[in-house]
Amino acid sequence: MKKTRHLAGWGRATFFMMAGVCLSLWCTGVVMFWLPVTALMDMTPAQAAWRHGAGVVHGVLTWLFCVMCGRGLWPHVRVMWHKRIDKDKWVLGLLNLALLLVLTLSGLLLLYGNPDMHEGASPLHFWVGAACPVLFLAHTWRRFVPSTGLINR
Repeated sequence: MKKTRHLAGWGRATFFMMAGVCLSLWCTGVVMFWLPVTALMDMTPAQAAWRHGAGVVHGVLTWLFCVMCGRGLWPHVRVMWHKRIDKDKWVLGLLNLALLLVLTLSGLLLLYGNPDMHEGASPLHFWVGAACPVLFLAHTWRRFVPSTGLINR
């Protein structure tokens, strides 16, 4: 019997590129959290270089993340929006989308907002971003295990 392929708007390469970009954003975000700009004067030159590098890479990766959202996320949402076969995965997908929107808005506040807004936006942005991999894995875990049925959901 021919194996039916489940199409979800993601190609393998696009999925893994998006996962890699998200992992890199997470790593650079952790570096920036543990080496805050307020402690820059007390950092060693190596720590300051790590902080600066993480900030630059985080900014460049943000641009790449936006490109990848256009390339992979929106086609995925378009295909899957009406396919509510697995309600748990659909709800986890909505939660992922909501977290991405919170990350985007808080990131814009950090980039363009006044310094007073940074006090509230920075912890929100970090903790939502820190939680994203857990929700992402909960939503996509089946992609990482071999399929045993006819339909790979």
